[in-house]
Amino acid sequence: MSLIPSCPEVREHLTDYLEGTLPFRKRLGIRIHLLICAACDGLRKALLALPAFGRKILEAPAEPPREAAVAQERALERALERIAAGPGKTGPGKTGPEN
Repeated sequence: MSLIPSCPEVREHLTDYLEGTLPFRKRLGIRIHLLICAACDGLRKALLALPAFGRKILEAPAEPPREAAVAQERALERALERIAAGPGKTGPGKTGPEN
């Protein structure tokens, strides 16, 4: 690897660069490359964002979204109506298959 590495070389060593495990000369070369290459710097930023993105995806919402709560309430109401209608009914005023 020359002092300023190519894009494929940067991609190969970028995680090691971010973890701080590369020798000084390689770190310096990658740092210079990242200053002049928007594509590789974009990849660096994307890799840095991954842990926060993973935490955000995995955390449970504080409460279900309002639309989900409304849909659950409607489904419960329909189920209770069917139970109240008794056997042979599929909903208010609708009869089901003959027994």
